[in-house]
Amino acid sequence: MAIKKTTAKKSTPVKKTGGTAISGPSKNEMRKWEIESALSTLQRAEQIRKDSKMMADVKKLAQEQMNVLKNFSK
Repeated sequence: MAIKKTTAKKSTPVKKTGGTAISGPSKNEMRKWEIESALSTLQRAEQIRKDSKMMADVKKLAQEQMNVLKNFSK
């Protein structure tokens, strides 16, 4: 049986708080979560674009908010 060589994961530095060591996620893990979140956001945006009633409501709300902001810029 062959022995599989493993590589150590890079992780963020260990922080000590009150004698307890806390290790956060690695940069690679954080990037993976960020990418997964972006993909989820894009998928949701596409679903919203396909829903004509939702888009009409979104446009209406956006127009209302633009009108409010115009009042502040005077």
